Amino acid sequence: MPPVPVTGNRFVYYGVSLLKAYGNSERHIVRRLAEDYLRVAERHADSRHYGNAIHQANTVLGLLELERGRINKAEEYLVRAADTPGSPQLSGFGPNMLLASKLLEAGRSRTVLEYLNRCGKLWKLSFGKLWQWKMAIRLGRRPDFGANLTHLLDYKSFG
Repeated sequence: MPPVPVTGNRFVYYGVSLLKAYGNSERHIVRRLAEDYLRVAERHADSRHYGNAIHQANTVLGLLELERGRINKAEEYLVRAADTPGSPQLSGFGPNMLLASKLLEAGRSRTVLEYLNRCGKLWKLSFGKLWQWKMAIRLGRRPDFGANLTHLLDYKSFG
């Protein structure tokens, strides 16, 4: 995929391209697209999509690391995914939990709890879900992440 000049909706194009490639299992280009998306995001920090870019690109990079068996690196990306000022989508519907769920399967509950704590500043309308998920993890149970397993990783849900 050739580089696209970034103006206006082209920033959104980067996000959609990344999510389409990830959804289509085009792993050979996903890492480059995610890294490009993060670089472009820094030039568009005033965009309402900036927070999504940070969250999505880091989540996807973490998933790629997990596929390669690099659990510690995947944990770093999970925490970075929450280091965003947020967005309308994150504030209303919350973070994506796919990487967190997979890290829980790998026994990394401490990092997932840290992620959930950080997500508290992003998800203004969680209606107690973050608290419920943290409590389930502390009790050794698997939280039901529901739609948050796909939210913001499906290009059709991109804001």
